[in-house]
Parts: sequence; C-alpha cells; structure tokens
Amino acid sequence: PGRGLVTQQSQLTDVNYDTEILDYLFKHERSFGDDLRAVDIQRGRDHGVARYNDFREACGLPRAKTWEDYLDLISETEVEKLKQVYESFEDVELSVGGTLEKIVDNTTLSGPTLLCIFDIQFYNTRVTDRYWFESGDPEVAFTRPQLAEIRKSSFARLFCDNSNNVTRVQKKAFDIVDEHENPIVPCSEIPVVDLSKWKNSA
Repeated sequence: PGRGLVTQQSQLTDVNYDTEILDYLFKHERSFGDDLRAVDIQRGRDHGVARYNDFREACGLPRAKTWEDYLDLISETEVEKLKQVYESFEDVELSVGGTLEKIVDNTTLSGPTLLCIFDIQFYNTRVTDRYWFESGDPEVAFTRPQLAEIRKSSFARLFCDNSNNVTRVQKKAFDIVDEHENPIVPCSEIPVVDLSKWKNSA
C-alpha cells in the first residue's frame, strides 16, 4: 500500500463526490447509507455558519450582488445549477459554494475562499498551541540540536522505516516522481532523525 501512495498521481480536484460518500456513508447493515454532502449542509445550518457570500467578503473577495458575480470563481454550469436549487444567490451555503470554486492552482485542493479559511485556521492552531515544537516556550521547548533533528524528519523517511519492502522512494514523498526534480533514491539517502539528541544526560 505504501508504494502506491507515493507513486500514483491523485485525481484532479473537481466538483464531484464519490458515490461511496453520497450514498453509502455509514451504511453498515442498513439497506441505504448517509449522504455526506447533505450532512455537511445541514451541519452548517444547525451551527449557524455564515453563507458563502459572507465568507467571500471576509476573505477579501468581492461580495456578489447577483448570481453572475459568482462567475469569477464558479463555472457557468454550476451557477446555473445553483439557481435551480436556491431562491437567492445569498442563500448558498459555504460548504456548497466553497467546493464549487475553481482551484487556485495545482498546489492546492481548493478555491480561494476555502484556502483563506484553511490558512487562518492552520495559523491560529499553530500560534496558539504552546506545545507546537517551534513555539519557543522555555518549559516545553526542544533544544537546538533536537529541533535540527526534527526538521530532518520527512514522510519519505516514514515510508522507508514503516512500510514493507520499501527500499527506495522520492525525497518529497507527496510530490510526483520526477527524474530531475524529485527522483526515486535509496532509503539510505533519506535523512534519519538522530534520537540520541533526546538521551537523558543525567
């Protein structure tokens, strides 16, 4: 399984969802399953999550004043579908509008609105976590040699150390193999974390 994870390209991001999560989610012994898309929409309504247009504006994007204003980020085909389902362009939920946006580029899996939300959340999670390994909190901080070792860690090393029969892997495990930019190399060339830096000197 590990080999396939690091060598096969993922599918391109699109607006479609697999039938496994649309029809068979948590099916178990029942004759039918749940629909994750419907659950996500209902969760947003239950929790009073602001609408898609509100989040667009909060993320510095132009607030839509008509259906046509959504065309800057959502395809015409999808906007036409939204018109058939929602009475007003203001009613579109974040979980719907956000996932219909064109992706920012090939390095992201989302459009600008969701990317903005992800960025804010990851930043807040990191800077408010006193146990984050780079926080500098003297009571929980790592030593400089320990930090240097932590920064050597990689998913490539993780695959080498924990997968059956994996002896070669690309250094950037989640990037596709490229003969020049990201070639497959022996595991012996992937840096190893030196755990002796945590050895208690007492």
